Amino acid sequence: MKSFLLIVALCSAPLLAQEQPLLPAGSSQFISFWKSHVVTAQQDARVAQAEAVFKRLLRGWDSSRLEPALYVVDSDAGPWAASLVDGNILLSARALDAIDHFGAQRAEHLLAFVLAHELAHQRSDDLWQHRFFRQRKQGSDAMQQQILLATQAIDQRALDDMEQKELRADHDGLILMASVGFNPYQVVGSKDFFTEWVENLWQQPCDSQPDARQADACQQAQQRALRSLAQLDAVASQSSLYDLGVQALVANQPKRARYYFTQFGRDFPNRAVLSALGLSYLNEAIALRTALVQQGLLDEPALFYPLLLDNASGFDDIAKPTPGKRAASAAAKQKKLQQIQALATQAIAYFDKAIRLDPEHKNSYLLLANAYLLTRNSYMLRGVLQGQYIPRFGLDKPAELMLALADVIEGKTQPAIASLQRLAADDERTRSVWPDDLLQYSIHRNLAALLMADGRKQQADEVWKTLAKRAQAAGNAYLFQLALGQLRPQSIAHAARLKQAPTINGLRLGNRKTRDDSAHSINELWIEGEQFHVYNYRSGAQFITGADGRIIAARQQGQNAQLGELLRAGDAADRPLKALGLPDRRIQLVSGEYLAYDQYGLALHIDDGRLQDWFLY
Repeated sequence: MKSFLLIVALCSAPLLAQEQPLLPAGSSQFISFWKSHVVTAQQDARVAQAEAVFKRLLRGWDSSRLEPALYVVDSDAGPWAASLVDGNILLSARALDAIDHFGAQRAEHLLAFVLAHELAHQRSDDLWQHRFFRQRKQGSDAMQQQILLATQAIDQRALDDMEQKELRADHDGLILMASVGFNPYQVVGSKDFFTEWVENLWQQPCDSQPDARQADACQQAQQRALRSLAQLDAVASQSSLYDLGVQALVANQPKRARYYFTQFGRDFPNRAVLSALGLSYLNEAIALRTALVQQGLLDEPALFYPLLLDNASGFDDIAKPTPGKRAASAAAKQKKLQQIQALATQAIAYFDKAIRLDPEHKNSYLLLANAYLLTRNSYMLRGVLQGQYIPRFGLDKPAELMLALADVIEGKTQPAIASLQRLAADDERTRSVWPDDLLQYSIHRNLAALLMADGRKQQADEVWKTLAKRAQAAGNAYLFQLALGQLRPQSIAHAARLKQAPTINGLRLGNRKTRDDSAHSINELWIEGEQFHVYNYRSGAQFITGADGRIIAARQQGQNAQLGELLRAGDAADRPLKALGLPDRRIQLVSGEYLAYDQYGLALHIDDGRLQDWFLY
């Protein structure tokens, strides 16, 4: 028999060569081969957790190829993960055991990295060159078949090329997991994850005098880990720039957000950062146009752009400039309109790039349509929707809403009102790219704005009453309070308040980072030649200090994290509304949704229906 190479998909270091019979050529590269070994969420609750992590990672999938599917399979081969050439990803059930070994604080993030690594292989199309096969569980407790890479000998050049692909998948996987809100520092922490992964594979620690075959595997895994961790440590530090950008965007600091996103995007361009850059320009432009409407400088309804939820008023009382100020107001108006056009043009450019990178991402088209709505370019707005979005994805509620707003800017107010009334009357929840409450609020708020502009205030109030009743019946506390706030802005009572400004480990933004003996790591972060530092504590606290040593970012993660006596990590998504009241903004990003409370300088990160973490701003 010939000699073949055993490959572990995650570690991908050559572990050993030995003689084994061949599997049927190509059979295990298709999911049909594994169907009888699939473990379901009903059989193992951790499968549901793995599927949730995988679904979250797919938010950052940038590829014209169809999204892969994940299957957890039962196998005697130990912990492993693999990408199949048919577009599926496999994870052994014993891989979940191995990852749990690192503790609950890290497990979710490590699992995200393992799966993101395999997604990176799929996205890079690394699999066409090498067909590898996995061990499968057959009969008794002995391993029957070995992992095979190919049906011919592998030369050193091929091995070097394979290792480069693995290092690239590590790099891209870490960026992917960071872009959807997982913590890359949990991967590059104090424990050598790669080596321990292989130790779990062999079920024997590398320092326990293994036999020659195991010693060779451990040595190669350790060398692989050293090479990869040197790269990943730098990548993790630079990924902090993306997180800083997210924090600035949520804090309504668009220029600062663009600075960080641009620094990050120069090294790691992807759809998430391109969309975030576009959104920062678009939000700033919307704020300028909204201000013009409030000041009475634009004779148009106070349209609501379906990007984020906020609790600003419906602009019932729009100011009118006095005659003596009309000339100055006209000049100011023209200047602001030029600024709006310039900002929207930048947003359009970034959304166009995001669409080219991932033509199957629906929200990129809707963001682009919003940008054209802002500039009152109905021709291009309809072109995006009717020429691209609807032929590709079909006519859905977000598209119908945007087409109704196109009618508004074309002067077709009554047809727009009729369309929005029809959408508002349809209370059936439908799956769409937008959260249901954002969609419902956008429909009702724009309908109310058009009715107000048409002099029908009583009908506008009825719109909000209907939405409030519907939200209350559905148990949607956030949407209920938003609707109630439009009817009676001063009537919302708050169940509780923070008694003092929130801190993390007793520190606030602007404080100097003091020395302490708590277990933590320190990483360097370089921004335009200046040295910053990232502090990660075992408790889940994270600080980033600027070149002057003062804290510029403070974030709290961790399963046991608490915010005073009001909130704790893992709380249901509606708990912050009961504890802190209505937030000033709710922003939906690739990494999840964020509730921003300006009076506290506090933003809460919600994902998968739970409070995940929070940061100060």
